[in-house]
Amino acid sequence: MIDKYKKRFRGTIEVPGDKSITHRAVMLGSLSKGTTTIYRPLISDDILMTIDSMKQLGVSIELIDEKIVIKSNGVESLREPSTILYTGNSGTTTRLLTGVIAGLNFNATINGDETIQKRPMQRIKTPLELMGASIELTRENFPPINIKRKSLNGITYHMPIASAQVKSAIIFAALGAKGPTRIIEKDISRDHTERMLEDFGANIHTDGNTITVHPGYNLLGKEVAVPGDISSAAFLMVLAAIIPGSDITIENVSLNKTRDGIITVFKMIGADIKVLERNNAGEPYGDIRVKYKENLKPFIIDGPLIPKLIDEIPILTVLGLFTNGKSIIRDAHELRVKETDRILAVTRELEKFGADFNIYDDGFEILENQNLQKANEQLKSYSDHRIIMMLIIMTIKMNQRLNIDDTSHLNVSYPNILKDIESLEKEVDYE
Repeated sequence: MIDKYKKRFRGTIEVPGDKSITHRAVMLGSLSKGTTTIYRPLISDDILMTIDSMKQLGVSIELIDEKIVIKSNGVESLREPSTILYTGNSGTTTRLLTGVIAGLNFNATINGDETIQKRPMQRIKTPLELMGASIELTRENFPPINIKRKSLNGITYHMPIASAQVKSAIIFAALGAKGPTRIIEKDISRDHTERMLEDFGANIHTDGNTITVHPGYNLLGKEVAVPGDISSAAFLMVLAAIIPGSDITIENVSLNKTRDGIITVFKMIGADIKVLERNNAGEPYGDIRVKYKENLKPFIIDGPLIPKLIDEIPILTVLGLFTNGKSIIRDAHELRVKETDRILAVTRELEKFGADFNIYDDGFEILENQNLQKANEQLKSYSDHRIIMMLIIMTIKMNQRLNIDDTSHLNVSYPNILKDIESLEKEVDYE
């Protein structure tokens, strides 16, 4: 039995800048001639790993008044790193940087923390080696990644899975290849790299599911305005949707069509959601308002929708627990190789609250008639920022204190989420 709610959540807020866009802006600014200024970037542990790696290539990067300012003379001025490029916990840094280094025809070793050393890298090795790259992995699949200087050639590559990280690694490598590279996607993944490269002056074109990259580093520094990260906004959206009396507006959020799957799901279940898109020549952005509403319908998430919300599945699972009926998530095998095995982590931790699932290799069913209760044992973070934030929202819904082994990995994407939630708290008076 859930206690009567003492809090509701109301107000207007902004979430941190988009992590994916910030990573790419730092890398592209480093490869470009001139000054690149990144406004409203995410400053987090992952982004600092990308900044440090590009500095090791000889780029001047400073954090000035909540902006990232990059000064570079282009690829001709870059140098091979003298030490290992350490990427911490950042899968995006690790995979995209591998493509950058291969395209620059540099010798380098890339390695991260113990979680990165368990994340599969064969998926980038295969296409990059088809281009001619020399890449050695540990146990044939894991970092450290040893890259040897070797010239690349353009290829045509059919993506076996929807992965923006793999696609972006190929695109970065293609800039330094001989001849054009064509990437053909079965399901379209997030397109931040393509959008930003075109803005920086690259010869890149998208036609439906086919991306064509012509070689050349004729890139010029730009001003980049980073919208709020919809993957971070997702936690506040679900908070508003499941706590009675809540009404939250999140301003200046990325509304990129390759990332807006959570909006599709909210409309699918009949949630009270309003989206106001603003005019923008680059990345689309706008405001999202979510109000609490009773009797939400269950959802089915699968197929082409998965790449549009892969990072939001942990918090959408919490949402599914409070809909009327059985919700289903399938075709999400990619969750097995995130910061942790998120299918295992999500279901195992929510089972501590009495949640009931049918678990599959590529997803799970959230069963009906959940007998939810307060967790009576410590929660586990799995060193995964999205699992931690999922559990923060779940414990708020269950009216209990957060009892978790570690919250330090919030620094990966949303360091101030607890303060932001507190700022939205409103007391409820009961007679």
